[in-house]
Amino acid sequence: MKRIRRALLEIWAVLMMSAVFGFLGPFGTYLMGDFLMRAGHWLGVLGAAYMFMRPAIIFWRWLAKATGLPRGPLVFWGLIASSFPMTYIWRVAGQDEIRLQVGSGLFPLALLFALMNLGIVWWAKRADDQLLNYYDAARPSRGDGAPALPPKYNPDRGSRQNGGNEAASQTSQRPRLYARLSPRFEGDILALESEDHYVRVHGHKQSELLLLRLRDAIAEMDDSPGEQTHRSWWIASNAVAGVNGAGRNREIRLVNGTCAPVARDSVDRLQRTGFLPV
Repeated sequence: MKRIRRALLEIWAVLMMSAVFGFLGPFGTYLMGDFLMRAGHWLGVLGAAYMFMRPAIIFWRWLAKATGLPRGPLVFWGLIASSFPMTYIWRVAGQDEIRLQVGSGLFPLALLFALMNLGIVWWAKRADDQLLNYYDAARPSRGDGAPALPPKYNPDRGSRQNGGNEAASQTSQRPRLYARLSPRFEGDILALESEDHYVRVHGHKQSELLLLRLRDAIAEMDDSPGEQTHRSWWIASNAVAGVNGAGRNREIRLVNGTCAPVARDSVDRLQRTGFLPV
């Protein structure tokens, strides 16, 4: 769902940027005709650039995560390098109004395309975050004036009012985060994964998404044995099935088959606590 939202917001950004460029007529495009003709022209240029460059952004982000290199500089310069083939195609295809205004070199136009696409992706992320914040703040309260219950909260989970004392005792000993999960969630919580303003709770056979920050979800695990291995991951101690990689390039394999990353600067700390082998 998050990827679909981001894609729709990015497409909306392309449409808005095409309309703005069609209105302003930069790079000599004000001579092409009326507003609709100019906007249609820029929609073709920016749309093609987006379709070409968006997979490149995904690739350079993946490479930064896989190698542990700084994400920002790698994505920025990698995107500029990736834009050179497309820039050359535009030059050969006869985009005279761009070629004459930007110059004969490929680098200025490649930089322009890279900045446009980075701006589109950045705006879509900011807009998505603001929409999620608005949704979180606008959740309705209950009829008695009390705040709404957390998503998927089930007050009957565990023991009921007429249940046995033994069942009530077992439920009260479980971390608070279990109360947010639906009855379909079976077994122990293996890991917590941050997805923007949500947390994905991983179990043995299923996972559930909660509207919650990762640090709040970790706090509601009530000091259960586990470690935060990455800025977006917390893993329970009994969920580790093995460790892939060596040195500072580590990856933890969970008992349900899921693989979770280990931040390079967390390896020493996790080895000192015994969470990772030395």
